[in-house]
Amino acid sequence: MPATRLDPRQALPLWAQLVSVLRERLLVGTYSERFATEAELTAEFEVSRATVREAIRRLRDEGLLDARRGSGTFVVRRQLDEPVIGAPGLARAIVAAGLEEESRVLAAAEVPATHEVAEVLDVTSGDPIVWLERLRVAGGAPLALDRSALSLGKRQRRAVLGGDLEHGSLYELLAARCDLTITGATEQSRAVTAGASDRSLLQLDRGEGVLEVERVAYSGTRPVEWRRSLFRGSAYVIEARWGSVPASSGSPMVHKSA
Repeated sequence: MPATRLDPRQALPLWAQLVSVLRERLLVGTYSERFATEAELTAEFEVSRATVREAIRRLRDEGLLDARRGSGTFVVRRQLDEPVIGAPGLARAIVAAGLEEESRVLAAAEVPATHEVAEVLDVTSGDPIVWLERLRVAGGAPLALDRSALSLGKRQRRAVLGGDLEHGSLYELLAARCDLTITGATEQSRAVTAGASDRSLLQLDRGEGVLEVERVAYSGTRPVEWRRSLFRGSAYVIEARWGSVPASSGSPMVHKSA
């Protein structure tokens, strides 16, 4: 593949520039199972071995690479289950269902972290975070209400708040504008009773329930986002399988009646 020149005149250190290039290659599947060797990367990018080792270490911390003693460095392949509520591909799922995807921004600001947020995101109470509230819309009808707290650097906070929050995935925005990859998350789902204002935003029918999904998303080992989402019970389903079932038996997550 053609070599990509790193620029020592940039404020971003060479190892960070290299991480960005290699992360993009990993995401598009440039490498198969075995990753490039230190010698190959040193020759291609014309940097020191220390720079290459630091970049590889960072990618390992993000969970994208696995170094095996005596065998080399390998690409980590994640097998994802069928998308479920809270999965990071909600925007794509909406589009795949043939619906117009939109996020109506209700709040987007830099605010001090509360004690509760600080504890989850491992920051100090009062530290600046990004607070987002978005109404996720599918085919013109409300589907979910997202409230997110994001632990980001100063430039990253500005980049997110200046980005397109009305369309597409928040995680794709973080990758594109902040050079930050979400590598995993923990989630808890529970049935809750929505308040009057949330019911109005979601346009819930009488007696219609909601499902709350609470997520903590990580980049490597660092918590980046704490999100609470409310999903309309009539517009979203959770699918689970057990035993042997035909591969074609799946149901679409987003219903066209939403």
